[in-house]
Amino acid sequence: MLIACYFSVYVSPEKTLAVALLPFIYIGLLITNAFFAVFWIFINWKFSLISLVGMVAGVKFFGLIFPVLSLFSSSEKSGEIKIMTYNVMVFGLYDWKENNNIKSKILSLIEAESPDIVCLQEAYWNGSNRNFVTIDSVKKVIGADYNFRSAMATAVGGQNFGLATVSRYPIVNSFSHKFEGSFNGYIYTDLIIDDDTVRVYNCHLQSIQLNQNDYTVIDEMSETDDNTKIKIVLKKYLKSLVKRANQAEIIRASIDSCDYPVFVCGDFNDGPLTYTYFKIAKGLSDSYSSKGKYPGYTWENFKIKQRIDYILFDKNFDCRSHKIIKEELSDHYAVVGEFDWDK
Repeated sequence: MLIACYFSVYVSPEKTLAVALLPFIYIGLLITNAFFAVFWIFINWKFSLISLVGMVAGVKFFGLIFPVLSLFSSSEKSGEIKIMTYNVMVFGLYDWKENNNIKSKILSLIEAESPDIVCLQEAYWNGSNRNFVTIDSVKKVIGADYNFRSAMATAVGGQNFGLATVSRYPIVNSFSHKFEGSFNGYIYTDLIIDDDTVRVYNCHLQSIQLNQNDYTVIDEMSETDDNTKIKIVLKKYLKSLVKRANQAEIIRASIDSCDYPVFVCGDFNDGPLTYTYFKIAKGLSDSYSSKGKYPGYTWENFKIKQRIDYILFDKNFDCRSHKIIKEELSDHYAVVGEFDWDK
């Protein structure tokens, strides 16, 4: 089962959903195999090798949950390039009593970190509303002159909802892609850093679109006997899983066509032990695995905690630090990474 779990991340949910839920029991399978590895030592040590081989074969999986590499590396240091990715949940716009306060706190958080590049998901902007200025305010607090934004949805009155990348480095090229039948998508910006070009992807993949009743069902799953409600929640999750698989393949194709060093940031809406993550992260490193600290979750809702926001980077960069800022201003936490560039 543990070996099957490893292979499951390479099988698209579009082809079969049979293995899609295996990663959810990874920790349980790991503990079970660790138990048997010790158990057989006292009876017939050769049998313990079966579980040990299974555990060692998945060392990459282990590192995505428990960042052991950070234990053997130097302490966190500042780097040449500082990046933040943050799902800001429209800057708290729909909290009508507190939205300006929430927006101000988000801006203060960004200003305190002072990143060179900020990738925002679920961003909101409206050029005609001077009482709720967002992206231009982000530019101001970090002293950035450049930005690229793309609306994944629009509403009356010039309201825009989508992705925005703000940069201190000049943007020489940009691209936007909205996924079919979705309010999600990705953008990339080509930046000039030290006379060379770096591409930064800002991604927001399909959400599960659970409502408050769905989260209540999950929260009470061990107590409820209502299988119908559980099936509805599971169906929603599996449907979104298939959509994210297709979206991940689209992003992967773009990354493969790029000749520049890349960063891939954003809200994947999937954990690290999934087809979505492995497809996008192929050939890239994860700032959490390199310099993070357990548990490292970036999203919390109704007692559910997951790591679904990432900063991925290729071999041209060396991660110097990784930080999660646990300020409850959105249902996501901001993720910040610092990097040196090995040209």
